[in-house]
Amino acid sequence: MIAVLGEDKRRASTIGIYALLFVLTNFVNKYVLSVLEFKYPTVFQGWQTLVGFVVLRVLVITKHVPAMLTDTNRSDWVRWIPGMMLFAGSVYSGSKALANLPMPVFFALQNLSSVIICGVQMVVTQTLIVYDRPLMYFELTSFFTYCMMMLTVISSVIIIHSDPQFNQQGYIWVGLHIIFTAGLQLYTKFSTEKLKTSSLEKLYCNYVYCIILFAPSSYLIGDALEAASFPYLYFSKFWFGCILSGVFGVLLSLHSINLQEKELGPTNFAKVQGCSKILAAFLSYFVYSDFYTANFAMWILINLVAGLSVEDSQLNTEDFADSSKFSKSHSPNGRHNVLYEDYIKEDDSYVNDFTGPEDL
Repeated sequence: MIAVLGEDKRRASTIGIYALLFVLTNFVNKYVLSVLEFKYPTVFQGWQTLVGFVVLRVLVITKHVPAMLTDTNRSDWVRWIPGMMLFAGSVYSGSKALANLPMPVFFALQNLSSVIICGVQMVVTQTLIVYDRPLMYFELTSFFTYCMMMLTVISSVIIIHSDPQFNQQGYIWVGLHIIFTAGLQLYTKFSTEKLKTSSLEKLYCNYVYCIILFAPSSYLIGDALEAASFPYLYFSKFWFGCILSGVFGVLLSLHSINLQEKELGPTNFAKVQGCSKILAAFLSYFVYSDFYTANFAMWILINLVAGLSVEDSQLNTEDFADSSKFSKSHSPNGRHNVLYEDYIKEDDSYVNDFTGPEDL
């Protein structure tokens, strides 16, 4: 009993640290990008990824994390290049969006990436066959998730139309951020069996790729030259903000990997992340001077709660490398409509009569 209580307290403290890092990271980023108006994403994200790279190297040298990319083949690097590109696009567009939108709006619209992920996986109603063997299977957990997905989409549209401080550029960039983020998560899911690299190694590769990409791009785009004339360039609050942004960002990424793979699992982590968004959105109301109408704030709250439900019920991925786990209802010839999962149990005749959307 004492061991169980100790484990619960340790897990609660780990979740609390994640929520604190999430709030601090986003608040510092918002301060630098919006309050100080440092709107040069190639420089800002180049700096953040450089700090992340340095921190990871220090952790490897001090043996707090294992050595990375020692057993990685060149083919794994090549296969993860699309993931690096999607990561770079996600952080770049995210910086532009956060600089132009209130933090609660940014978090609310981020939930659309979960809707895209669930929607894509809903389309996959049968086993994926790779190299003539079953790889993974997707199923929708409940009809409630489908309703929450629709509510998230509807509330997002209403938020955009009811924003009293509508910023077209901000919404364009957050749209790109949603696409890149959803694409990165989907590519990660589908490439899990093909890539032998760990999540930490993928993060390391992402940092290296962003440094190589953003360093020359900052000069080609002109961000580096414009940043040289930034009015707060020699102010301590700017440098402290940039340093804390990079350190908090890499710590948040490392903590996220730990929670997803060791402490909680992907589904419970999604719930914790959703609650952290609600906490950060609530606190931002008292920190930043954004204007909210009652209707606007209500739909933001509805979106965040609905998005929490979508993240909590994301479609689960099961590995069927062991053929004994591959039941008859999950066989390539045993297809079914995911929205009717609650009704299709062991009744083979019913499954044969109604095999999927293509039979409608």
